[in-house]
Amino acid sequence: MKSRNARLFDIIGDRTGAVVIVNGHDTHVDHNFRYFVGANSGVFEGSALIVEKRKLSVITSPLESSALDGLDMDVTVAKGAGEFRSLLKEKLSGFDSIGLNFPALTYEGYRTVRKNFKGKVIDCSEAIAQCRAVKDEQELKRLAVSCRIASKVAAGIPDMLKEGMTERALSSAISMALYEEGSESPSFPPIVSFGRTSAIPHYSPGGVKLRKGNFVLADFGGTYQRYCSDITRTFLFGKASARQKDLYGTVLEAQNSALSVLKAGVTGKQADAAARKVIDASAFRGMFIHSLGHGLGLQVHDGLPILWPKGKDKLEQGMVVTVEPGAYVPGFGGVRIEDDVVITRNGVKVLTDAPKELIECL
Repeated sequence: MKSRNARLFDIIGDRTGAVVIVNGHDTHVDHNFRYFVGANSGVFEGSALIVEKRKLSVITSPLESSALDGLDMDVTVAKGAGEFRSLLKEKLSGFDSIGLNFPALTYEGYRTVRKNFKGKVIDCSEAIAQCRAVKDEQELKRLAVSCRIASKVAAGIPDMLKEGMTERALSSAISMALYEEGSESPSFPPIVSFGRTSAIPHYSPGGVKLRKGNFVLADFGGTYQRYCSDITRTFLFGKASARQKDLYGTVLEAQNSALSVLKAGVTGKQADAAARKVIDASAFRGMFIHSLGHGLGLQVHDGLPILWPKGKDKLEQGMVVTVEPGAYVPGFGGVRIEDDVVITRNGVKVLTDAPKELIECL
């Protein structure tokens, strides 16, 4: 497979000769910087990356430069903000136009670029998203490890459950287990909900205590060499009622229906419809209130593709997506089942393999 920067310029064509990524402070670091440089360490705040078809150039600080040792790129160390701006101006002087990733660029970053480059600026965010959507071999290996770690933790959740424990306690136990299994960090704060709160898809775990008859919904993931996993399993603490079994079985059938149609050439809309049709034909019609899935990679929501009712773009071999139908009954509870899969020519390769049958934790 071509280098990531070469693939980017296959998409951009001759619209520009360089794409420039300028990072702010830690909370405003563009993940695309890490994508193109490929470094496993480093924050790279206050750094700039110039991406050309056959070359990468980085302007960074003494604090960050060692994280780039051994990588194939031109690294220049700037000692202070003034020298950083001078180096940026010098390196951009040979271009008539440059591309920027507008969605991740702060206003201060944009001002820094415009003060030091007087040519044409274009938005390359869509091209970058398209480039990142298809994973290369290295990315797929890292994602596979990340998903194995999350799967092992998910399989161990029934043994973590104790009557009277809080949602926060289970969230903490899941996070600790991720570290123990080899994850660098959770890919996002775990969503843990018991009983009625499981009907809130993006719930923040609190002090609700676990009781017999509760659904236990756990949505979490870890990272391995910066690549994210994202898995959801729903358990039953105690004996499931007939309605709970019906809800769980409906969501599981919806996921299996979506997995059966997913492959290269299928649209996100078609995959979403396969799952939604099952839920809307059941007693839980209208209770699938989010999209079927999203891209996965360096970010837990990795931009493209999106599996949703408006998804018209065709999926490509090598894309990695979540498949996570759910149904949520206010005042009763919700079920979500989520797996991470690689799109292949004839179907999918499932990366998360924790058990999916309804587990009653008695």
